[in-house]
Amino acid sequence: MVSNPRFVEMPQPLGLFAGDLFKRGIEYLDAFEFLNKDREQFQFAGCFLFAHSLELLLKSFLAAHEVTKHEIRYVLRHDLPEILKRCKEYSFPFVAYLDQYAAHTFEMNKDFDFRYPSGFVLTMPRPAECAPIARGLAAAIQPIVFKASKDANLKFASETRIHKGKKIRWSD
Repeated sequence: MVSNPRFVEMPQPLGLFAGDLFKRGIEYLDAFEFLNKDREQFQFAGCFLFAHSLELLLKSFLAAHEVTKHEIRYVLRHDLPEILKRCKEYSFPFVAYLDQYAAHTFEMNKDFDFRYPSGFVLTMPRPAECAPIARGLAAAIQPIVFKASKDANLKFASETRIHKGKKIRWSD
């Protein structure tokens, strides 16, 4: 492989990845709330947005605790109860009803029923009941994730100043 003198490739620091996951999780949560505003029942897209928001927020907490991208992506995958169990190994803050919502959401989506038609009858709590759970999760982990992201950003800036004028590409 020929190297490009305009680019430097390096693995993304996990603290930066944590911050990116958190921001993306909030974006999905915002979209969920917008889509389900004033609705009594979930639509499939809303179910997916809620589930994916929980997943990304939980994974941001793990990345903030240096859990590798490989484990986050390929070992834990989309298993919300397993992801939450892993989070609890790192002094995870208490979020009321999160365990129950994560388990129920995973059960409803175990065969990717939120994404693909399967004939499975979904039973989810009302959107107005789900949003506060995800917002509570975000509020509880935000200081932890932001600290990891800020620390990683400072270290990254210090370590890459020798590459001034070049673009950094993540190699992982």
